[in-house]
Amino acid sequence: MFPKISFVYQLFAFVSLVIFVIMVIPHQQHANSRGTPRFLLKNPPEKEVEYRGNFIVFRNYIQADMQFRSSESVTLSVPGDYRFLDNILQLVDRWRGPISVALYAPGYDFFSTLQSIAYLRICSGNSLVKELVTFHLFFEHDHIPIQHDRPLLDIYRDEFDCSQKPPFETVKDGDMYKERKNLTYPINVARNVAKLNAQTHFVFPSDIELYPTRNFIKEFLEFVQKRPDYFKKNSTNVFVLPLFEILEGYRIPETKKELQDMIRNKTAITFHEKVCGSCHRVPRVKEWLEQTDTIGLDVFTAAKRHGKQIVWEPFFVCTQKEPLWDERLNWEGQGNKMCQAYYLCMLDYDFLVLDNAFLIHKPGVKKKKVQNIKHKDQKYKNDLILKSIQDEITKIYGENDKCRIHNLFLNN
Repeated sequence: MFPKISFVYQLFAFVSLVIFVIMVIPHQQHANSRGTPRFLLKNPPEKEVEYRGNFIVFRNYIQADMQFRSSESVTLSVPGDYRFLDNILQLVDRWRGPISVALYAPGYDFFSTLQSIAYLRICSGNSLVKELVTFHLFFEHDHIPIQHDRPLLDIYRDEFDCSQKPPFETVKDGDMYKERKNLTYPINVARNVAKLNAQTHFVFPSDIELYPTRNFIKEFLEFVQKRPDYFKKNSTNVFVLPLFEILEGYRIPETKKELQDMIRNKTAITFHEKVCGSCHRVPRVKEWLEQTDTIGLDVFTAAKRHGKQIVWEPFFVCTQKEPLWDERLNWEGQGNKMCQAYYLCMLDYDFLVLDNAFLIHKPGVKKKKVQNIKHKDQKYKNDLILKSIQDEITKIYGENDKCRIHNLFLNN
């Protein structure tokens, strides 16, 4: 009897081990001391060169050490240039998940960009930068960086003299290649490159100076499991985070309760309240601010982009199926996000405002837009392009009196 029992036990143990090896180990996660789920992919994304209209893109030029499976996290995607890389430390500390950054780096700005990235990875004291942030660089064909001793694809080194300040702390705008060559910032190219190179199913396209609430990834993925009705195959939903700005010198609110207190004492306001309040104010924002902070995430309210929200350009979590941003529009001319929001209106999307998550702009309240002063010619150009985009989309999808691309065309 005993030999038979021993054999059965050994067989069971062997089968269990095989199942564990086959089923568990390939999907096993590792966590660092901060609890960030992570692992190494067998085939991580490769460094690639993409020709995108007038631009050359170095995709995955400097890759994060850790990669994530499609369903395991949410990728934060942001555009920028090296002047704004000081924000990466705030973003990576608050997001603690994959971040895809697309940086405009024409001419010799390319090398300052590499030095700035090296500083963040080597000298910042935050290992999450190396672990979680992937950088993509791009520039025009006509403004390719000049380097004689090594190919541009192989020039980056994880090396920086940490006794020196990084370029993003010392740069003067007038010294940049971009400024000296009078180039405009192709922000929508950057947005698209950052979003398209996200590895996860869910992507949060944001801006580099917008700081999200902590623990968002965990709470959003739990929300996905809790409310699968919002995520059906053909659903047309995106998930909005309300956006606020705070006075310079004040600490970023960590909870909704802290934000509510700052709103009451007037050290925080809705984003661009003094510039274009209707562009960013979520529907029923007063009720949202009065609602008690609860555990987890849910939908506070749903809205369309028409009526009072007709020029709304919110920031939201989405997937790769949602439209991109029109790359004819630049930062200087403003209105560069309106095209995507208009497209979603024409597709009858629902904008679902989340109840306990929000964004805070880097401290400092903007009272006027520099573009209105310095770049009137570009604003006029962008307005014409926006009108053209509206006409194009109308021809494709038909008339929809409820949708307008921009407040300039409300009576057209």
